Amino acid sequence: MIVRRLARPMLSSIFVVAGFNSLRNPDHAAPAAAPVLDKCRAMLPQQVASLVPADPATGVRVNGAVHVVGGLLLATGKFPRVASSVLAATLVPTTLAGHPFWQEDDPAKRAQQQIHFFKNVSLFGGLLIAAVDTEGKPSVAWRSRAAAQHAGEAVSSSLSSGEGADTISSFKETVGNVAEAAKEHSAHLADVAKEQAPVVAEAARERGEAVAEAFREHGPVVAEAVRERGGRAGRRAAKQAAKAAKQARAQLA
Repeated sequence: MIVRRLARPMLSSIFVVAGFNSLRNPDHAAPAAAPVLDKCRAMLPQQVASLVPADPATGVRVNGAVHVVGGLLLATGKFPRVASSVLAATLVPTTLAGHPFWQEDDPAKRAQQQIHFFKNVSLFGGLLIAAVDTEGKPSVAWRSRAAAQHAGEAVSSSLSSGEGADTISSFKETVGNVAEAAKEHSAHLADVAKEQAPVVAEAARERGEAVAEAFREHGPVVAEAVRERGGRAGRRAAKQAAKAAKQARAQLA
């Protein structure tokens, strides 16, 4: 935690300083930014290309503003992953426009521009690391895979190896019977749904305001409860899956 609080302002300082300089004096970098803006408009779709500023000085100001805002967000730890991703994306045109060392004929200027170019490449790598930093917390994708794996292991362990084939066969037969019954009665269910649809719609219109009021009143409480208990969702799902599997095996035995 202490390392992040120190490293984030250090990483973002160059963007805040350079962004302020671009806002105050955009004409200095405008000549170098002009060809990059032209290439962006040529490569992007027409709808997106129209959003690219035609004036190079305006493009420099926009890029500088993004650097200032993104740098401050990263330095203060507010949306650090989003801020790092945005800064990394804007660093690409900034590097290509400001430090094209391959275009320099003078060896001294070429070496200087090359140093700045690879300095920005290093910054890009640091921003990528910051963009994927979850601060020690598992990502949402990892938690979803872990919950699914625990649930699957719980179901598998609840079915003994000796009775697994018979249980699965009985389960398939039960599912087939349910599907057959659903197919036989699907026409009747469709007629019932068609007849009752106007009644349901009228009730929804009459109760709409009451439902909205209930959501406004109890929505924050429900959201807080979901947030507090979200961490236990995977473990609870695994336990419920094991219990359901045991009950199914007892009923199908």
